[in-house]
Amino acid sequence: MFLLPLTVLFNFATAQSYTPYPADTTQVFSYVEQMPALPTGGGNQALVKAIQKLVKMPAEVLEGRTEGHVVVRVVVGVSGVPRQAAVVKSLSPACDGAALDAVRRMPRLVPGRYAGQPVPVLLSVPVVFLSPRHVYAAAEVTRPAQFPGGEAALEQYLQKNRATPAEVKLRDLKGHVAVRFVIKSDGRIGASEVVTPLCPSCDEEALRLVRSLPRWQPALGYDDQPVAVYQTLNIYFQPPAPQGGTAPPVPEHQVYTRVAQMPTLPGRNDPAAIQTALQESIIYPERATNGNGQVSFVVEPDGRVTRPIMLKSISRPTDEAVLAAALRLPRFEPGRHNGQPVAVRLVVPVVVEIR
Repeated sequence: MFLLPLTVLFNFATAQSYTPYPADTTQVFSYVEQMPALPTGGGNQALVKAIQKLVKMPAEVLEGRTEGHVVVRVVVGVSGVPRQAAVVKSLSPACDGAALDAVRRMPRLVPGRYAGQPVPVLLSVPVVFLSPRHVYAAAEVTRPAQFPGGEAALEQYLQKNRATPAEVKLRDLKGHVAVRFVIKSDGRIGASEVVTPLCPSCDEEALRLVRSLPRWQPALGYDDQPVAVYQTLNIYFQPPAPQGGTAPPVPEHQVYTRVAQMPTLPGRNDPAAIQTALQESIIYPERATNGNGQVSFVVEPDGRVTRPIMLKSISRPTDEAVLAAALRLPRFEPGRHNGQPVAVRLVVPVVVEIR
């Protein structure tokens, strides 16, 4: 994982025995009640970003021959000036040197404080080295890529432009094709591949649909610059509705996010019922990781759950387990608009705590 938090080492015994000193040459602490920070604030992440912007990338990184991170340990004195910077996790001589140079040139900080007095504090700072061609995972960016107009606009685009292959009707297929693709740093669609197939013609149509997507607002990396990122979309297919009969009260592409009567699970009307049912349905894979995420899915007018997507990723294996659990949820009492059942997209938090 390349996007790392700024870390510190905690030494409570040392902090308890502290007596304030006026100079930078005194006892050094690894944790205090008020840690060193930029004058503009923003916490640890802002400090890491500020240092990252000072990094001069070596040729071996720019050419894609080296990637990774260096950890530099540095003392921030009572004056806020960094000193005694040293590499504690090496990547290469060139990267180590660039990391040390960036940390030494970071702006003067607001010093750390203990018992209201400025004290020297030891920080461990991660410095990231990634080539311009690096493609980030969803969990490695500070802002995800966004479709123009947001999630609802993406859903409408897929509904409007998706063609239903003849094979879907002939075989009465119902399901989805998962397509993993790259959103480049300029927002254009890059390489794409099917990771969950349905049928050959369905897979081809899903790839065509993804490759024809308009430009996205690109993701932002650790230094707040646009970066390429992996994205996964589920493209759903089902046989067309029978001809004739009464037209549905709401067009098929209309998906609501809020209606007067929201979808509920039968017999479970408490606010946390849907999250509880989802958590109980998750079958965790061996590579599942702990974390907090968000899953979104559509409750159709007939109560079925369709079109799940991860709004906040945890990890790829865990995300897949959550998406599968959403499709296993029991049939809902559908949402209603003007008394008529309609499709409603829900957003449900996910908390993974594997012990």
